[in-house]
Amino acid sequence: MLGATALHGQSAAPPQAVTAKSASTALREENARLRQLQAIDREAQATLRERIAGLVAQNGELTRRLALLRGVLVPDGQTPELGIAELLLSPQAVEGQFGYRMLLVRVPPPASGGTLNGRVEVHSLGQMDGQPLELRLAQLRLVLPRLQTLAGTLALPAGFEPQRLQVVLQPRGQAEQVFDFAWQDLVAAGPPMTAATPLP
Repeated sequence: MLGATALHGQSAAPPQAVTAKSASTALREENARLRQLQAIDREAQATLRERIAGLVAQNGELTRRLALLRGVLVPDGQTPELGIAELLLSPQAVEGQFGYRMLLVRVPPPASGGTLNGRVEVHSLGQMDGQPLELRLAQLRLVLPRLQTLAGTLALPAGFEPQRLQVVLQPRGQAEQVFDFAWQDLVAAGPPMTAATPLP
């Protein structure tokens, strides 16, 4: 009898209790899986939004660049052989220093080809101590197959008040071309500006 009683005391839980416990465990596991799936879904959506934003920005930049290149066209619809598609000045942390970026564009005639070499000079026209003054701020290499981007920093002397920026393109074996811009327009432009018409 004692053996029977001891055996009876160690008997398994009722089937209903086992079933409820198993169901509870399965429910917890299912909830954990759902939370994990939700986290993965949120991460995927965030990544997708970032990619879409990047593609939109890239498309906007390409559209802007295309508009700038179209802006190089002269009124009669012909494309000049050499020009400036965009130019931007950006004030730097150091007073008197301005970052610049310009895009040179060349559309060679059908009979020609190769790279156009020469020199690019950047000048600023303004005033110092009430007197007109022209400064050469940069001298760069012109190595232009079809497109060439030039970027760097322009440093103005203390007390100089810039009014205009001139970019002088000096292709080897050809007449130089001078492009003239209002300094403040370039600084305030935000997006790079379409180039001015070359001076006569």
